Amino acid sequence: MLYNTSHLPSLMRYGLSFQHFIAVFFATILTSLILGLPVPVAMFFSGLSTLFYHYFTNGKIPQYISTSMQGITGMLFVKQMCMAKGMPEDLALCYTLFGGFVIGVIYIIFSAMLKFISQKTISKILPPALVGSLIMVIGIQLFVSALYTIKGGILTGTVTVATILVIELLLKGRYRVMSINVGLLAGLLVALGTEGFDLSLVGDAKWLDFPFDKQFMAFRVLEWWDREMIAIVILTVIPIAITTIGEHVADLITISETTKKDYLKTIGLPQTIGANGMTSIMASVFGAPQNTTYTETTGLIQLNRICDPHLIRITAMIMIVLSFCPKMAALFGSIPMAVIGAITLVIYCMIVMVGWRTVSAIRKEEKKRESYIIIATVIGVFAVISIFFGGSISVFHTPLSASFISFVAGILVNINIIVRNGENK
Repeated sequence: MLYNTSHLPSLMRYGLSFQHFIAVFFATILTSLILGLPVPVAMFFSGLSTLFYHYFTNGKIPQYISTSMQGITGMLFVKQMCMAKGMPEDLALCYTLFGGFVIGVIYIIFSAMLKFISQKTISKILPPALVGSLIMVIGIQLFVSALYTIKGGILTGTVTVATILVIELLLKGRYRVMSINVGLLAGLLVALGTEGFDLSLVGDAKWLDFPFDKQFMAFRVLEWWDREMIAIVILTVIPIAITTIGEHVADLITISETTKKDYLKTIGLPQTIGANGMTSIMASVFGAPQNTTYTETTGLIQLNRICDPHLIRITAMIMIVLSFCPKMAALFGSIPMAVIGAITLVIYCMIVMVGWRTVSAIRKEEKKRESYIIIATVIGVFAVISIFFGGSISVFHTPLSASFISFVAGILVNINIIVRNGENK
């Protein structure tokens, strides 16, 4: 694992950062496209939130922060309820942004509560069996979603995946770490000869534009203050906040296992969750959806074995710069989904491998092996059940993902085991 890339040529460092950009770009803009929020604002605040997150976590964690899809159903419900009351669409969207603001506040409250829990206790609650099983669930869930994106361009997707794998298996050193960029190029060439590109949006887009829109700001809810809607927003976003906090914990565990650095100990969940909460508040106030940590960058780190946080900060700067250039953003948005799906498919495979390696540690702890097997089995069963229901189970219009349901089930079982063992002593 390479932790510092300062000795590499500048062009190569930008190339490595561009790979991270490709991995997170579509997920960044998707939430805003579905809700009807300005895409440039989401891009700008995904980059700025990442820089803020790195500042508040001492710049040590190679994670990207961007818009979250977890609460999309709940936010659409809030939007529809507001419009049913006669609100214009822009003001209804401000209520969804206020929901993101509330989620950020819940993050900060939760991070303050975690300060009273010792690191030893957190480690007991999150043993290797739970962590590894959860990572595998996340990887498999994302892998399945990536498969759907390449159905419309199987040839393009296959060539993209094959190119990346050939480079990873046959080349070494500086040539191997650029496998995503080369796979992207190969996929684009195949798509050009088969599917073509829809560049209609590129021609109409401006070269330069200011990425903010004062119509979409969380505190515009004061213009049409509705106590009933405020209550609905708060009740809707509470399960969203619980879900995204659970996934934040899972992502921090995953990046720790991938980089072989225990960020739960060196940085701590109170600091990372608090930082994520502050970035969500900032983004929501100015018109971007609530944000969260991205697993895609973790998978890419596992693939090319480079985990320099500085590369993620360059990625954030690329996203900020492009938010001022709608034409370039539209150009990247025209990349066929089969190409992006194929790239993320490989990245998510890496996540599954990290989880498998973590679960394998069970063999080394004979005294706890039986308990760990129970935990891993429970997580697997709950994951299968939730995936059977379409990948999530809705609670108060909020879909709880398979990873979150498995995470909660695993923790509850583990706490029960800890309590029972304590009683037996």
